[in-house]
Amino acid sequence: MGQRGSKIKITEQDKAVLQLKRSKDSIHRYTRRTNDLIASEQQELKAMIRANPQTYKSNNKVRLLLKRVHYQERLLDQASDQLINLENMLANIEFKLVEAKFLEGIQNGNKILTKLNKEFVNVDEIMEDAAEQIAYQNEIDETLAQNMVGVESYEDEIDKELEAMENELVGEMAPEMPTTEGLPAPQLPQRQQEQVAQSQQEEEVTEQPRQEAPLLA
Repeated sequence: MGQRGSKIKITEQDKAVLQLKRSKDSIHRYTRRTNDLIASEQQELKAMIRANPQTYKSNNKVRLLLKRVHYQERLLDQASDQLINLENMLANIEFKLVEAKFLEGIQNGNKILTKLNKEFVNVDEIMEDAAEQIAYQNEIDETLAQNMVGVESYEDEIDKELEAMENELVGEMAPEMPTTEGLPAPQLPQRQQEQVAQSQQEEEVTEQPRQEAPLLA
């Protein structure tokens, strides 16, 4: 009878490695999708500014859309930071000491991915539900205001960024003025050239007698 191969024991750290790989794959997948979403939303913002150059700052949809872009960027940063923390914990020799924190980190990462998944709902759908819009707005303000002095200062930053986008659009739409550098000097019509030459000759004739008149003693 042949000897049975010894059963490979799967440790908690082995399970953690698999969980980390799954989290990393999910984060990379959502990062690509969210970056595409952000690019699309930025183009939508520019189109709305072009369509309403006088009133876009007070347009709730414009302001919410720009905040939404910043919120999505913040979620991506959080997901990336969480992934780095998990990798650092997994590299710890005494994994048992950080196992609980690792599992908590996995849960936090999943929460971030859940939030990112909700971002693929069109902003118009959010605007249609007043209660959902308020809750979503509060979530955005709370997340973004963590690095700001207050929500009011963040609103000022939104105004400045919208102005910068408008200035960028104005620069893109302004036609390039042609230059005359290197071109020959414009020529007067033949008739005007003859008139100018004749007037110059008359001036020379009137000036000659003055030069030849003798001085009085």
